[in-house]
Amino acid sequence: MPPSDQPRPAGDRPLRADARQNVEQILDVAQAVFADLGYQASIAEVARRSGLGMGTIYRHFPNKTALVERIAIKVMRESLTEVRDALAGQPLSWPAFANVVRHMTGLRSSQLFPVSRGRAKEPGAELAAIRTELLRALEDLVAGAQQAGVLRGDINAYDVVLMLNSIPPRHLPDPDSGEAVADLADRHIGVLLDGLRAPGREPLTEPAPGRREVDQFFRAAHGL
Repeated sequence: MPPSDQPRPAGDRPLRADARQNVEQILDVAQAVFADLGYQASIAEVARRSGLGMGTIYRHFPNKTALVERIAIKVMRESLTEVRDALAGQPLSWPAFANVVRHMTGLRSSQLFPVSRGRAKEPGAELAAIRTELLRALEDLVAGAQQAGVLRGDINAYDVVLMLNSIPPRHLPDPDSGEAVADLADRHIGVLLDGLRAPGREPLTEPAPGRREVDQFFRAAHGL
């Protein structure tokens, strides 16, 4: 676990081994919960899956914003590593690009983008920085795939971010029973990847989205 992902108790007091284990368990379970249900999932669901009490979670994370922010940093860093690994291969292959898209879908990386631009009044500097770094890496990934001739040339990284946000959570709960219903994410990502692959037959309208449009989308969709 990178240093910036280590548990950070109030006042930077060292954590006992059992407390550190609790924090790591909370982070692992919370990441899975947000991947399954989106970042709007409740802390109660994290507590239920982890087997820890709400008090234990709030002892380490004073509110949901703090927990989601820490998960967002962790997930975006993992996605950044995946993008950089893909960029290391030249020319950039279609499987490498598709693997990044599937990886980000599995982690729900793009769903956590709004956290870094308005989930809290003052997003942490680390979160804002990793979001910017990941967006730049995605721009390099898109450009590299286009130069290799495997990705249609009329889309950009912001298109990809917005499209990934259209993928449903992995396990949509049934409103009556609460049980998970069909996982549609893999099915929909297959259709999305087909649409992104060069040469692309359906002409796209202009203008293409940019950072401003992505922020506006999250503000309208999530009130951020």
